[in-house]
This record gives sequence, structure tokens and C-alpha cells, in this order.
Amino acid sequence: MRENLKRLVYRSESLIDHDDVAALDAIFRTSLAHNKRDRITGALALPDGKFVQVIEGLEAHLDALMIRIRADRRHEKLAVLGEWAVTARLFPGWAMARPDPTPLSQQAFNIVTEDGSGVQVTQVLLGMTQGPKETWF
Repeated sequence: MRENLKRLVYRSESLIDHDDVAALDAIFRTSLAHNKRDRITGALALPDGKFVQVIEGLEAHLDALMIRIRADRRHEKLAVLGEWAVTARLFPGWAMARPDPTPLSQQAFNIVTEDGSGVQVTQVLLGMTQGPKETWF
């Protein structure tokens, strides 16, 4: 039986102070638990007051997740950068990778925070999760 996998990339403006570690950690821990339950994989980065996320999983699970994400009042100006059917996961071992965007080059930072397409953002976040273990949580 073949799964209908989908990958989705979005960016939004955080309404949480970037120094509010407890609030940001709560988002990560809740997302991690829900994603494990729903077999969703991906990566979430928090550069420059933005949420940038790649998520992948069964189409029905991603659709339900996006309803919850769109309703979340901790961010605004959500923009889907890309959404497409896939045959394999890029983040198979990550219910939610959380890479540190600090080491990004200026070009990669701009791709993730301002200009990038879904594919470009996915490649940057994928590269960040494949780097040294110190670059993710």
C-alpha cells in the first residue's frame, strides 16, 4: 500500500519575543509530540522573528496540521512557500528538527527569511540538519 506523502513549506511572523525561551520551547515540545503521533517529519527554524518550517507526511495529516497552524495566534502573516506530493521523506528521522540558524551565510539567511521558494528553503534547512550536531537541538 502506497502512502500519499506531501511536503509543505511555510513562513510566518512570530508574535512571541525571540528571548521567550519557555514559550518557544513549549511550541517545539508540543509539535514534537503531535508530529510523532501523526508520523509527520520536518524541520522548524526561528530566524529573525520568523517561523520557517518544512513538514512532510501523509496528506490528510498535513492538511489537519495546517488547519491548527493557521489558527495559532502566536504568529501571523503565514505564507505557504511550496506544497507538493513526494515519494520519500527528506527528514525521515526527525519528528521536528530544530536547527540553529546562526551559522547561515547571508545568502542562505535571505533565502530562508525573505526570498526563497519552498524548494530553496527546504534545501537550506536540510543542509542545516545534516551539519554538525551542535547546529540543532
